[in-house]
Amino acid sequence: MFLKVILFSMAVMGCAFAQKGTSFYSTTNGKFVAVISDSALEKEPEIDHFEHLCPGYGGYELLHRSGDARSWLDVRYQGATSDLYGATMKTAAGFFPYKENDVVEWRGILKGAEFTPYAVIYRIQAQDSENDEKQFSRLVVVALNQGRAKVLGSTTGKNADADAKKLADTASPVK
Repeated sequence: MFLKVILFSMAVMGCAFAQKGTSFYSTTNGKFVAVISDSALEKEPEIDHFEHLCPGYGGYELLHRSGDARSWLDVRYQGATSDLYGATMKTAAGFFPYKENDVVEWRGILKGAEFTPYAVIYRIQAQDSENDEKQFSRLVVVALNQGRAKVLGSTTGKNADADAKKLADTASPVK
């Protein structure tokens, strides 16, 4: 009986560890994406803009969009695209926010060889609204929700990475 209790406890703990959030990464680098539109390819564009389709995980794709010196990520899942522009601009809390680098962190659950994402994290930079010579950076956290993605918020400061992971993990289907 005692051995059965120990084995059962180990099995439950193993499931808990298997369900712990983990990170995979992708890129928005222009060399590795599909270009949908780009003002650099147009003769006389009205404004600078681009739209790139970026690979993801678990059936998700990212649309890296830019217009008028701003850039952000929208999420596409099975043909449905979540428009995150307004929420991203609000959480960026500054002027002309743009995706700062090519890295996207995907938070999800790894079960065997299958990774199922539930959130993405990426860095955005903006001008300070009170001093346009000052820039600041923050991590934006997006819950994926199978075609109904939403911005959960952002994190800043020395613990921004750990705080962003914690915020992203609130979107996990496993609690």
